[in-house]
Amino acid sequence: MSASNGMRALITGASSGIGRAIAVELAARGYGLVLVARSEDALTELAAELHRSGGPVHEWLIADLGDAQGVERVTARLADPVRPVDVLVHSAGVGLPPGGYLGNPLEASEAVNRVAIDALTALAHAALPGMLERGRGGLLTVSSIAAFLPGSPAITYAASKAWARAFGEGLNQLTRGTGVTSTVVAPGFVRSGFHSRAGLGASGIHDVMWCTPEQVASAAVRGFEDRRALVVPGAIWKAVYAVHRLTPRSWSRAGFAKYMAWTTRRAA
Repeated sequence: MSASNGMRALITGASSGIGRAIAVELAARGYGLVLVARSEDALTELAAELHRSGGPVHEWLIADLGDAQGVERVTARLADPVRPVDVLVHSAGVGLPPGGYLGNPLEASEAVNRVAIDALTALAHAALPGMLERGRGGLLTVSSIAAFLPGSPAITYAASKAWARAFGEGLNQLTRGTGVTSTVVAPGFVRSGFHSRAGLGASGIHDVMWCTPEQVASAAVRGFEDRRALVVPGAIWKAVYAVHRLTPRSWSRAGFAKYMAWTTRRAA
């Protein structure tokens, strides 16, 4: 899958961060886009920017994936046989506020799961039958390095990303030989505004640990077009992932927990 071939991609969380960068990357490669987010102003601004740069005409859909009606709106669009969606990019996400799992009410963790797990399950279920029938396209899921390193207090977030990673990798195997594929991208720290929106400090994290949304998007789309099951962007995070695979899980958890505690102290 080396070119768009007139394909259309639906991108959740398209108004900012990694989702926005993936939208720009796919548009540059000739994909038609369906942009999904909660903010109408941000989506119309992005759509106007993409139209000015040429390429296919894009559409947008206002929907909150933490809400059942929002999920239904997007699943209906994915199942539309007249305007088929060939690629589903699930970039929408919710972070836990400071305090993590034990320091927040249950509703905060449920909000994370609704977007990262429940919405992804519903959207993929709506999109995959048409993709399999046409024999092309697939799913690109934004997970996190936290899926492998659940060492911070935000264990619900890490667990939701681990679920998304397992789901996406499982689909890669399940759809082998069908023309449909699935890729999971697991970035580390990304300068996307996610930390500030979640009220999390980031000043204690060394510059070498950061990627830009554009770097993540480029690696993710290349990996998807190469039909790779998993992409870990950034040299430092590739090294972290390699070390994680070679060390006992207890060491990985403890090491990442100590690193996060250290960065939190530096940011205080």
